[in-house]
Amino acid sequence: LVLIGGDERPHIRKALISALQLADLYWVPTRSHESIDGFEPWVRRGDVAAVLLAIRWASHSYGDVHRFCKRYGKPLVRLPRGCNPNQVAAEIIRQCSRTLTMSTVKTVGAFA
Repeated sequence: LVLIGGDERPHIRKALISALQLADLYWVPTRSHESIDGFEPWVRRGDVAAVLLAIRWASHSYGDVHRFCKRYGKPLVRLPRGCNPNQVAAEIIRQCSRTLTMSTVKTVGAFA
């Protein structure tokens, strides 16, 4: 998975990797009002199955990352409440359970 928004919190990153059984979690560093162009290489990665957008800690323009997600066939999951593993899992299921299938996971080799 790729997570965009906020500052990386090592304990949250570790909890998400453990709870969601991820191969890895790429927490993209962000700065206020930066261009979304820097997110495209992260979304494009072959080992990424979905993109998480922590909307509480992201600039409004970051929502435009959906264009990259669409271009590379990656589901975009908006996280309205934070990064608690249970909340993240619930949002993934709620927002993209139809598009994120086991075949998607197998294609990337591991859920990242």
